[in-house]
Amino acid sequence: MNEVIMEYFKIYNIWFLSVLLLLQCIGIPTGATLLVIASGAFAYAGEFNIFIILIEVWIFVCVGDVISYMLWKFIGHKTLNRFSKLKIYIEPKILKAHEYLEKHGKAAVFYTRFLISAMGPFINAAAGIAGYELPHFISFVVLGELLWTCMYLGLGYWFGDSWENIILIITQTSEVLVYIILLIVIVYFFIKILKKK
Repeated sequence: MNEVIMEYFKIYNIWFLSVLLLLQCIGIPTGATLLVIASGAFAYAGEFNIFIILIEVWIFVCVGDVISYMLWKFIGHKTLNRFSKLKIYIEPKILKAHEYLEKHGKAAVFYTRFLISAMGPFINAAAGIAGYELPHFISFVVLGELLWTCMYLGLGYWFGDSWENIILIITQTSEVLVYIILLIVIVYFFIKILKKK
């Protein structure tokens, strides 16, 4: 793990982590997940109260997801209105995204919080631009992020002093899941193009 990030975390702890969590929810890779695992390990060592850190991390990731949703809702539409050619191209896709989210939005929001969390910022963007209902979005963000927070803090707490050993496994598993999802999306669009021809 990056030594600089760990040093900042030791000095500024939850405030530094909260900024990284908010940026991660927007879609900027920050390594905050690894710091959440480290927080669990530090709680095991007695440096943090596990329940307080759980609530703090949970609140910050939920707030980050809502901020991401709102940014895409307002900035996405302003950008499309400014570029008319882009709007003509994107608008049908927004309608499809809206239809998809109406059918499967609850599951998409919920599972991309913890199971395939790398896709979370993309769902935030799609939900914001497509105008997915904010109360539904928030309720499934809250549930999914609670699982995510418990899972990663729990891993750090469970492994305690040897928490760094599991980071490689978690990183590789996340990468494999993202590659599988990307492959499925590419195959889907390839088949769709072939059917049109």
